[in-house]
Amino acid sequence: MDVDDAVKRRLEVRDFADESVPEAVIQDVLDGGRLAPSGRNTQHWRFILLEAQRDLNELAELSPTGGWVNDAAFAIVVCTDPTHDYHEIDAGRAITHMQLIAWAHGVGSCIFTVDNPELDAYLEVPEEYELTLVGAFGYPAREIQGKKDRKPLSTVAFEDRFGRPLE
Repeated sequence: MDVDDAVKRRLEVRDFADESVPEAVIQDVLDGGRLAPSGRNTQHWRFILLEAQRDLNELAELSPTGGWVNDAAFAIVVCTDPTHDYHEIDAGRAITHMQLIAWAHGVGSCIFTVDNPELDAYLEVPEEYELTLVGAFGYPAREIQGKKDRKPLSTVAFEDRFGRPLE
């Protein structure tokens, strides 16, 4: 699958099949995050891989919006250095790379944020890092059509100034 196809067809997946993902694929996904760009090439993100069911259950319990993560094959917690003004953007860039790599392997994903000191303690996140976001990954429970419901480009992109139609 090429990048163009992945961007056009990748959808958010929160309903996962009860099927493990091969370790080689997980390593590819993590490596996608490592290869993502970062502000000033600081590469300040750190990734915590969670595969054990007890960890996924704890993550689901401590997440106000990510309760569905316990059905994922694995999750990746992205921690960033909040002293960098761009740390949240860098987390987004890293997880997007991971999601595209996963999609190329037939693995779906979805992200969520969580701000819970109990989770930071559970994962032993050092004080100098922030748990910025979580990506949950697994094979989709049902066939994904890859059809996106998106506004036309002419309504979201402009030429020269805001509101000026693209020629």
